[in-house]
Amino acid sequence: MFEQERFIGRLQRHVLAEEHVVACFLSGSFGRRADDAFSDVDIALVYDSPEEREAGWAARREFAKAVMPYVAIRSFDAAHVRPYFHVALYSNGTKADYRFETRESLSPNPGDRELRILKDTDRWAEGFAAASARLAPPQPYISPGELTDLDDRFWVMYWDVLRLLRRGDLDKPFTVYLQLLHFTLPPLLAALPPEEPARAALLRAVYSGDAAATLRGVSGLLDTYLAARAAVIRRQNLVFPINTAFEGEIRRLAERVAGR
Repeated sequence: MFEQERFIGRLQRHVLAEEHVVACFLSGSFGRRADDAFSDVDIALVYDSPEEREAGWAARREFAKAVMPYVAIRSFDAAHVRPYFHVALYSNGTKADYRFETRESLSPNPGDRELRILKDTDRWAEGFAAASARLAPPQPYISPGELTDLDDRFWVMYWDVLRLLRRGDLDKPFTVYLQLLHFTLPPLLAALPPEEPARAALLRAVYSGDAAATLRGVSGLLDTYLAARAAVIRRQNLVFPINTAFEGEIRRLAERVAGR
């Protein structure tokens, strides 16, 4: 639908002509051959040395543009995800995630166990894929310290959102709500497997212009969070002390504020 295969064909021709790119492969859905019309393209560009990678990274915008020179593009550096990671959106709808790697920096990992190789100068990428395939997928995990930090932040930010909503303010608590979800959802979603019911409930968090409905939704978020936290503790057999006195008081306050 969004011309990904046309893009991949042009990408392959481009990297074959780039002498400093010793290997190029696709991971993610294209690596697994599970892509569809809406899949983005996860690309690894592998260089021989850090110096060559630095030179490639310095020209990253020109590289991304040169793959499809007649298609408008917007792109940015996604340093919040990983170093040397550049994300591009082409105006034909193709989204491409470029990883700039070196042979030395790229260790075998389960995320690269299935690859679609576009360039492989000396069969390095083939060996890399085979070594990655021998590794077991990582088990979801969040440490007790990480869960403690997440938990402390959740309770404070959650009450901030709830009290402001009860006052009738819909604008200010929305930004705090976004921050609350940002700090809470990703670690819990990563720590819980897809089949865990408490994980699915996390994805149903809502916020709208209807103050009463939003208040009910935010109130329900507390139960959702506690169920997810309990699932993490149970699945990972964590020693995690719960301050039941504090949590009981806040829950009673939340129920009163939300009119439950």
